[in-house]
Formats: sequence, C-alpha cells, structure tokens
Amino acid sequence: MLKLLPIEIGPHFLDQQLPFDLYNQHGVLVARSGSVIRDQVRLARLAEQRLFRPDDGTVAATSPLATLQAIADFYAKSIMVAGHPDGGDLVSLAGALRQLVHEFPEVCVGMAQRLPLASLAQRHALFVATLGIILARHAGLNAPRQVAIAGAALSMNLASMSIQDQLSASTGGPNAAQREALFRHPQQAAALLRQAGVSDEAWLAAVEQHHEYMDGSGYPLGLKGDQISLEARIVRAADIWGALVSHRHNRLAHYPIQVFREIFVRERGRLDDATLLRLRHLMGHFPPGTLVRLANRETALVTRWFGNRRVPGFVISMLRSTGRPVARPQMRDTSQPTYAIRGYTYLPLYHGQIDWERLWAVG
Repeated sequence: MLKLLPIEIGPHFLDQQLPFDLYNQHGVLVARSGSVIRDQVRLARLAEQRLFRPDDGTVAATSPLATLQAIADFYAKSIMVAGHPDGGDLVSLAGALRQLVHEFPEVCVGMAQRLPLASLAQRHALFVATLGIILARHAGLNAPRQVAIAGAALSMNLASMSIQDQLSASTGGPNAAQREALFRHPQQAAALLRQAGVSDEAWLAAVEQHHEYMDGSGYPLGLKGDQISLEARIVRAADIWGALVSHRHNRLAHYPIQVFREIFVRERGRLDDATLLRLRHLMGHFPPGTLVRLANRETALVTRWFGNRRVPGFVISMLRSTGRPVARPQMRDTSQPTYAIRGYTYLPLYHGQIDWERLWAVG
C-alpha cells in the first residue's frame, strides 16, 4: 500500500513543476508529478484541501515544527557564539531551512517568529530567512540563489546582534556609538563571513546591501536601483515586513493589513516594486500564523494560504472566550455565522500554555 505524507501547498507552487504526485485525503490522485499549476483558481482549490504526497523516504519522521525548532536551536547555540560564525555551518543551516520551507512553508511562516529563542535578533533573522526563501522561489530564483538569500538573512546582522538585543530591551534609542556600529554592520558582517570561508558573492552582496534603498537613501553605500542585487532587495523587503508583523518590547505587532498600508505609504519608491507586490500577493491579509477572533469569541489560528479569497476558508480553534486553551482544537468553517472572522487578535497576556504542535497537526 502506498504510504502518504501530508503536504502543504501554497502560492509558491504557481507556475512551478510539481516535484511529486498529489493525493487528496481519500487517496485519490489529484495532480501528477511534473505537472504545472498555472491557474490561480485551481491553486486556491487545491490549497483548501488536505493534500498528501508519497513517502519516498526522504522526509524526516520528526514534525516540521520540531525540525524548525532544531534549526533555530543550532543557529542560536553554534553560529552566533561570540560573533564568530562557522561558514560551513551557515551553509548547512541555510540549505536545511530552504528544504524545510520548500516542504512546509505554512508552518515555517507561521512559527518562525514565535520560536522560543532568547535573542529577538536571532528570531527575526530566522523569520526573514523564511520569508526570503518563499519570495525567491516565487521570483523564479534557483536553489543556490534561494540558499544565498537564506544565508544572507541569517548572517546580515552578525556584527550588530548584541546591540539590537540591547535596544530591544530598552525604551530609548541608540547612542552615538551604537548608531555608528549599526551604520557599519552590513560591511562588518560581510567581512566576518569572508573570514569564515563564505565565498558566495550573491550571499555576500546581499549582506553588504541589505540596508540599501532603490532611491539611494539607504546605507552604508547609498546604492541605487540596479546597483542593488535582487537578493538584497528581497532580504530588505522581508526584513521590513517581518519586523512590522512581529512584537517588539515597546509595541505590539502590526496586523498584516496594517503592514501593507504602512509599507505602501512609507516605503513605496524605496523598496523594489516587483518584490513589494510579490510580498503582498504571497502574504495577503491572513498569512499562516495569523490569530483571529471568531464570532463565538474563540481565538483561532490561520494555518493555510487560501489563494485570492478575502478571508481564510477555515481556521483552527485554540483559545476559548475566557482565554484558556480549548480542550481539543477544532477546524472551524469561517463561512458559518458562528465561526465567522470578526477581526485580528493577539494572545492574551495571561494565556495558558499553547500546544503549537497539536494546532498545526489539526490544521
């Protein structure tokens, strides 16, 4: 009997050859390996189903969330010690993250910003790397360039992570010495990578240029337009979006719809237009990981992309109206009045322990 494994399909599959056969929950073949999904409507319909792929023995037995946590732990403990990275480890990490995002993009987008890492700067870098991989794939970049973008995001702040963590715990802005260090950190990070043996020029350029803007207003070199590599443009857009949708010490995360309004007002002309539009198309108003409030006052988790639908077709219940975790997470059909989405929400300050593994397994 054919053994099947669950697979999540998102907008990055559009116009790409499927690397495996797709089956529905009844074991019926719905798309063959090598076929290309060119229709947005068909992609959206597929994304709403529970889909499976054949088990070819290459997928680890551990859950995608556990694998993501293992990548994060290795990144935190082995790469950033005293600011001296190991080039080989970074390459391995970037490759492993790229493979995981390829297989389970929803889990990676939804959880990278929620991983229990002590360093906010490290968690942010992992989130940016995840977003960058998805943007790169949707832009048609090949695997080596996707790995370069992942590596650049993971290493872009090598020279400034301690400062960023200090500022994240402070109510004030940077002092003069910190501002100078932040101004120089792209070039210093690239220098550290070269010393560690990283020789991928696309990776190094993305690190050096990840604070440059299309209109020349960025730093440290004031590059403009095509002087900035595509890899750097992708990292910059992912960096900004990722920061705005994540919590900081002095503010709550912005809701996705607020982020795009702010970016299109504040960053239009500074970010690469094609990348910005691609980011809006991919993430939408309810990307995976978004928390929503339902008509019955439950808090629920969005676990899938739903193509061009305005709201998710279903969500997973996680907290009761009291803020206590539900005894058994349930899939909620948002077309039903009882479970209609009433708006975005955050986790309450004093909530019970969240079993994220269980939630994603249901979703």
